[in-house]
Amino acid sequence: MSAPACVCLSSFRLHLARGVSSIVLLTVSTPVLADEPLPEITVTAPANVNAATSTQTAAPVAEGSAVSGYRTSTGSLGPLGKISLKEVPYSLNVTPGQLIENTNAHSIGEALKTNPTATLLMSSAGYSSMSRILVRGFSASDQNEKRDSLVDRSFAYVPLENVERIEVLNGYSAFLNGFANPGGSINYVSKEPTQTPLASLATGFYGGGIGFVHGDVGGKVAATDDRLGYRINVYHEDGSRVIANSDQTRDFVSARFTYDLTPGTKLWADVYHQHLTMHGLQTYFNLASGVRIPDASRFLMTRQYGQDWTYNEAEKTVAGFGFDSHLNDVFTLHGGFRYGTMWRRYGYVAATLTDNSGAYTEKYTTTPTQTEYTRSEYALLDARIPTWAFVHNLTMGFTGTDYLYGRGADVSSGVYTSSLDAPVSFANPNLRLGGLNQWQQQIMTNLLLGDRMEVTDKLSLLGGVNFAQLQQRAWGSGVVISTSNYRANGLTPSVGFTYKILPELTGYASYMQSLQNGDTAPSTAANAYAVLAPSISQQYEAGLKASLGQIDMNLALFRINKVNAELNPNNNIYMQDGREIHQGVEVTFSGNLMEDLNAVGGFTLMHAYVDQATALPRTIGKTPVNVPAEQARLRLEYALPFNRDIKVSFGPEFLGRRPIDVYDQQYIKPATLFDGGIRYEREVYGHKISANLTMDNIFNTAYWAYYRSGDGLLLGNPRTVALTVKATW
Repeated sequence: MSAPACVCLSSFRLHLARGVSSIVLLTVSTPVLADEPLPEITVTAPANVNAATSTQTAAPVAEGSAVSGYRTSTGSLGPLGKISLKEVPYSLNVTPGQLIENTNAHSIGEALKTNPTATLLMSSAGYSSMSRILVRGFSASDQNEKRDSLVDRSFAYVPLENVERIEVLNGYSAFLNGFANPGGSINYVSKEPTQTPLASLATGFYGGGIGFVHGDVGGKVAATDDRLGYRINVYHEDGSRVIANSDQTRDFVSARFTYDLTPGTKLWADVYHQHLTMHGLQTYFNLASGVRIPDASRFLMTRQYGQDWTYNEAEKTVAGFGFDSHLNDVFTLHGGFRYGTMWRRYGYVAATLTDNSGAYTEKYTTTPTQTEYTRSEYALLDARIPTWAFVHNLTMGFTGTDYLYGRGADVSSGVYTSSLDAPVSFANPNLRLGGLNQWQQQIMTNLLLGDRMEVTDKLSLLGGVNFAQLQQRAWGSGVVISTSNYRANGLTPSVGFTYKILPELTGYASYMQSLQNGDTAPSTAANAYAVLAPSISQQYEAGLKASLGQIDMNLALFRINKVNAELNPNNNIYMQDGREIHQGVEVTFSGNLMEDLNAVGGFTLMHAYVDQATALPRTIGKTPVNVPAEQARLRLEYALPFNRDIKVSFGPEFLGRRPIDVYDQQYIKPATLFDGGIRYEREVYGHKISANLTMDNIFNTAYWAYYRSGDGLLLGNPRTVALTVKATW
C-alpha cells in the first residue's frame, strides 16, 4: 500500500474550554464467586421510549465499552485466571479494546497513554523497535510480558491488531510468575471468536504518514453446530514516519480458533506472524562530560539527526494451543503451550553532544542478525471446596518459560562530527559483519499453590506460595562465566485480603516477596551483556476500590524494596550496590461523569531513592535514573448534544522530571502535552460506520520522551495526526 498524500495541518488549531473542575471519584462492585459467571458492568443507556406504552427500557452495556465510560469489572491474574477486580488485593489496571481503538493507538506507549501508572522506557521509534514500559519506576518487560498469561517477550514491535485489552498488574507478580521484575506485568488479551458473525475493515494513516488497512473477521462455523469459532486479523501498513526521509512497513496476520469439545471443555489454538522494516531511525543523544541536557526546543522534532539509510528489520512468529475443562462442580483443569521464534537486525547512529553549543558526533553501529526462541507453558488445576468455616478457591500447578537468545558482535564505523543546525550526511560504510558468537538461555519453572478464601460475604483472603527455579546460562565470545552462569531457587509467598467496608467501598492490603533474575548490563558498559546475580525483593500495598454512580476509582499506597543495579560512572561497570526503594500513591479512575461525558485517567506520586550503597555512597538518597516523581493523565470524551453520533475528546498528559545520572546532577524537564480528537459513529442499515480523527501533542510541545541508560535521550513526537475510517457488518 502506498503512503497517503501529505496532510498539511500547519494552520490547524484546536480551542477548548478553560478546563474541568476537580472530580471526586470512588469505586466498588459486588464480590463474584469463582464458579459463577463474571458480571458485566451495566450502565443506563439512553432510554428507548415506546410511543404506544410510554415505557422506558435501559439496555445493558458491556464492560470496557465507550458507553460504559471504559469501565472494566474483571481482569486476568495469571494462573488464578479471570476474577473480579474488587476481589484482587493488588492494583490491576485494564485498558479496554474500545479505548485503544478510539485513541487511534498503534503502539504500547500510545495504548497506555491514559494509564497514569505506566511510563515509557523505550519506544518503537528506536533502533531495536522494542517498546518498554516502566511501572512504579521499574521495567515491566521480558518474562513480565504476557499474551493470554503466557510469556510473549517484546523482542521487537508489539502488535496490537489482535489485542482485545491490555492488563497492567502494578508491582510484584512473583507469586504468580516466579522470577519476575518488580515493576509489574503486562498482559495482552487476545481477541476471541465472536458468537455472531463479525467482519470489519478499517483504513487510514498515523505517525506522520503511515497508511494502513486492517481486516478483522470472526464468528462460528455453522457446519460444526457452532462448536468451532474463529477470529482472524490481517494488517498492512507502509509510509513515512515523523522523522524526515524515514519510512516504515509492517505486515501482520493472526488467527485464533476455539472448539467446544464437550459442554464443559473448550480447546483453543492460535498463531500470529509479523514482519517489520524501518528506515531512517530516530537518533538517541548521549552527553559528553560537562555537557548539560539541552532544551528540547533547540531541536526540530521532525529533523533527521542521524542518517536516512539506518534501518531495523524484524520478524516474529508465535503459535500455541491449550484447553479449559470444567470437570465437575469442584474441579477445573487448564493447560496451555506457546512457542515463538524471532529475529532482528539493525544499523543505527549513536550521537553524543560534545559541547553546549549544539556540536555532536555520530557513530554508526550495526549488528548481525539476532535470534530468540521462547517457550511458555502451564498446567493448572482449580478446586472450589466449601468447608465448615468458609469456601476455598484453590489453584495449583506448574508454569514454565524457556528462552534462548543469540547475538553477534556489534561493528562500528569511525566518528563523524555534526551540529544541530546543520546535520551532516555520510555514506553507508557497509561494514562487514560476523556471525552469532554469544548465547544466553534462561529456564524458569514454577510450582504454584494459591487459595482465595471467601470468609464472609464481606471478607476474602488470598494466600499462596510459588516455588520458583531459574537456570541462567551464557556462553560464547566475551561471556563472563562467573557472573553469567548460575542456578537459583526459592519460595515467593504472598498474602492479602479484601474487605467490603460499604456496598460502594472495598479496602485491601497485601504483602509479596519477589525473586528477580539479575539485570543485564547495557551494551555500552565495560561488562556489556553480563547478567547480574538474582535477588529477593519485597512489596507492601494497601488501597481502596470504590464506586460512585458510574465512576470507578482505585487508590493504592505501595512500598517496594529491591536490590539496586546501576552503571558505575567511575569505571563504567554495571553493578549491584545497595537497595532501591520506591514508595508512593496511585489514583486511577474511569467512567461517566454524566450521560454524555466520560473520563479516564489519574495520577502517580512517588518517592524513589537509593539506600545502603557502599560502592557509590554519594548515591544514597538519590532518585534512580529515569524514574519520575510524578505523572498524571486525563482523557475526557463528550457526545455533542445536537448530534450524539459525534464525540469530541481532549486531555492533558503530565510527565514529571527524571534524573539521567546516578548522582541526580541533571534532570529531564517536566512536560505537559495535550491530545484531542473527534469521532463520528452511526449505524447505516444495521451496520456501524465510524471516522476517527485524533491529534497528539496539539501544541507541538518539544520535550524529551525519556532517557535510557546505555542509549541516551530520545526526543518525543511532534504534533501528529491520525485518521481511521472503519466499517463493521
